[in-house]
Amino acid sequence: MQQPQAIIRCEAGGTTGLGHAVRCSALAGRLHQAGWRVSVAISDTGYAAVPDLAALPRLRPETAVETPADLVILDGYDFGLDVEQKFRRAGRKLLVIDDAPTRPHDAHILLDSTLGRTADEYESVAPSACVLAGAAYVPLRPAFRRARAERWQRFKAESQPPVQRVLVSFGGTDPLDHTGKVLAALAAHAPALTFVVVMGPSAAHLESVRAQVAELPGAELHIAPADMAGLMAGCDLALGAGGTSSWERCCLGLPTLVLIIAENQRPGAERLAASGAAWLVEDEPAAIADRFAALLADSAARAKMAEAGRALIDGRGLDRVLLPLMPSQSILDGRVSLRLMELRDEALLLDWQRHPETRRYARSASAPTEAEHATWYRRLLEDPDRLPFFVQEETPMGPRPVGYVRLDWRAEPVPGWEISIATAPDHYRRGIGRAALNLASALVPREPILAHVLPENEASHGLFRAAGYLPFTEGWYRLSPRLTESAA
Repeated sequence: MQQPQAIIRCEAGGTTGLGHAVRCSALAGRLHQAGWRVSVAISDTGYAAVPDLAALPRLRPETAVETPADLVILDGYDFGLDVEQKFRRAGRKLLVIDDAPTRPHDAHILLDSTLGRTADEYESVAPSACVLAGAAYVPLRPAFRRARAERWQRFKAESQPPVQRVLVSFGGTDPLDHTGKVLAALAAHAPALTFVVVMGPSAAHLESVRAQVAELPGAELHIAPADMAGLMAGCDLALGAGGTSSWERCCLGLPTLVLIIAENQRPGAERLAASGAAWLVEDEPAAIADRFAALLADSAARAKMAEAGRALIDGRGLDRVLLPLMPSQSILDGRVSLRLMELRDEALLLDWQRHPETRRYARSASAPTEAEHATWYRRLLEDPDRLPFFVQEETPMGPRPVGYVRLDWRAEPVPGWEISIATAPDHYRRGIGRAALNLASALVPREPILAHVLPENEASHGLFRAAGYLPFTEGWYRLSPRLTESAA
């Protein structure tokens, strides 16, 4: 297959912080999984500040406009309309990431994952863009979705764990030393509590914080930890800023005190607090100490905060951003694309599952009860090893689901994604099954896809063979990766 090319233009370090580059690196990882070749155009300082970018081929920023690409991702407040128009004149498809509808844009796709943001807020400043708005689109690294599932298993075993480990993290650079201020305000709680301090290697006050940590019994200092998601998931309470890391904490269900350290973070932080997913605290030592003590003593508030955060951010934002970038497929009298299954789709899928034609070749011939389906469906949406999608058709009245496709990672009979597909009742014989196979294979072209087919299901045997799947053991087909790492 021919690899699409993407260029990410972002910056990091100093007063810019690391948030722009971190979310861009998450997008780069998902694009790579979907078969893209991704490069980053960034300064020396920015490249050194974010270790996650080291795996990407690097371009000099001044060469980005002239470098051929199928997609350019632009993330930074210093990249104005003039920069966007240079890429547009060069014929590039442009995805711009912003955090407020305060400046004009000339983008094909505009991503603003601020909590409560709506697409219509960009009508006047980005009238021609496809706007992906709201916290559902937060581009978190996949490790957070997996850590979320693991943390929740621990949480269910112990309804509200006592606070033992407290995360203190104010971004990779923390130019105003909020880390030091918080440690000083809460020092009396050590060693009863373990303070887990996270900073970047370019943090302005790293050495003074290192000295503070050394004086706090039991405290830990982690500099650019390789497994940030796992480290955070092992904590019971957090203090941090209101930027990108807020969404990581919400995804994990980590109760948090949020300090507003920049005015552009204030609207999002206030919305976060209004949702119940965090408490705000003024940037003043006595207020920090008092608010922390109150939350430490209130296990019910922490439990509600954890639930609210998990409800806001499910960790699937990368897939929601990716899908509009994927090509659609033709069917009889129309075209189809994919969208993620959402909690609101539970009843629709149950109706399809109960249809006699759906059950005809299912592994279980009996239809699930409503309670059984509800339990299964919620587990499906939470499982980081499962990718459930509806196949949707564009109509004059808007998109409508006409089928579904699901990819489940499994280790046996060989490692790969097991695919399950079904066409909605009343939409048979329109080519939806074949389109679903093509759409799914485009999502994971670097990995094998497996299919289990009952012996009597002749139509499915023919469908998978026609799509390039080959039998490899009784009842199983395998589609080899269309893109190998050596070709990447």
